[in-house]
Amino acid sequence: MRVPTALSLALLAAPCLAEGQLELSVDLRLIAADGRSSYLDSGLGKLRFDEDHDGLQIGRLRAAWSRPFGERLNLHIDASLWRLEDHNALDFTEAYLEFRPYPSDGWRSRIRFGAFYAPISLEHRAAGWTNPYLISSSAINTWVGDELRTIGAEYSLDWLGTRSGHDFDLGLVAAVYLYNDPAGILVASRGWALHDRQTTLFGRVGESGDGFVANRVLFEEIDDRPGYYVGVNLRYLDRVDFRYMHYDNRADPARFDPGINDFAWLTSFDSIGVRAETAGGWTFIGQWLGGETIIEPDSGYEVWEFSSVFAMLSKAIGKHRISFRADWFDTDHVRTSWPPGLEETGNALTAGYSYERDQHWNFAVEAMQVESDFSGRSFIGEPTTADERILQLQLRYALSR
Repeated sequence: MRVPTALSLALLAAPCLAEGQLELSVDLRLIAADGRSSYLDSGLGKLRFDEDHDGLQIGRLRAAWSRPFGERLNLHIDASLWRLEDHNALDFTEAYLEFRPYPSDGWRSRIRFGAFYAPISLEHRAAGWTNPYLISSSAINTWVGDELRTIGAEYSLDWLGTRSGHDFDLGLVAAVYLYNDPAGILVASRGWALHDRQTTLFGRVGESGDGFVANRVLFEEIDDRPGYYVGVNLRYLDRVDFRYMHYDNRADPARFDPGINDFAWLTSFDSIGVRAETAGGWTFIGQWLGGETIIEPDSGYEVWEFSSVFAMLSKAIGKHRISFRADWFDTDHVRTSWPPGLEETGNALTAGYSYERDQHWNFAVEAMQVESDFSGRSFIGEPTTADERILQLQLRYALSR
């Protein structure tokens, strides 16, 4: 069963062109990298840009439309171009309707229907699910952008305790969704990665061929079994935000779809994170995510356990921001009939500076080093260990009307 066609979403977006708010942005990069061949080009590098992509590159071209229908209903469409060589050069990342009833007696609710991100990330707070602290995402939220999208319905309910004299607000969220059965293929076959690219709804990851990541479809329904997630968040005085989520796509690991040459990957995980902010402009974010993914080919069960954690510290000084992040990640092929198993350990250090000149212009620079040991590299004749570095200079122009 395919995700609804791009034409359907385009027709859904058409009313926004006449009314509502339009957002456009152009993100250009200067790249200096010495990484292994990128996973986007059939390699097993951890970075979006490798040593063959030095120089001027497209970071992202984005167009988004939002249109209110009355005071409680809003339609939002987000489309992006990440590189001209992609399967679909310009494609959607999100498209949803959101209904927000008026708060009542200290309670507030929201319903979303369509394609959108689950509220997992504590980094991505800016328009277009972007990270305002650093150019690249943590390993955790890179994977969220790579493999996860809620294509279904979500309901959230908040108790607004701070409006009645308490020190905290409490929120609950739950969703049911389809079209995420391949989730797990990348973290199992490629391992973790760190970058800012988001897989589009009708796009693919990797070039055609026989590589570990070759022309992969990430959003597909294979077994007609809906997945779900449930979560809770606690906000203290609008300064500390604690989140927990359990995610389970409930896929049937024995089902195979020859149309995309992939199994349904039974993937479940838990995520815990906290973001704390001070009046002096300091922000701390820490997050852990761990779970497993399973497929069942003729040879028996294949089981991978995966986990990652990161800590980030950021300081805003007027229009300037300095940020540092440390990531640790691993994948353990705990049950396999494919000796040797596809296992990985690694870590990354990232430092960045950004300057927001005004509502239109933003400049940022980021340096990252990723060290990893991934056994899958032996299958393509490379050493299993890699030390990859990248320096990015970003110039972004945005406008809205």
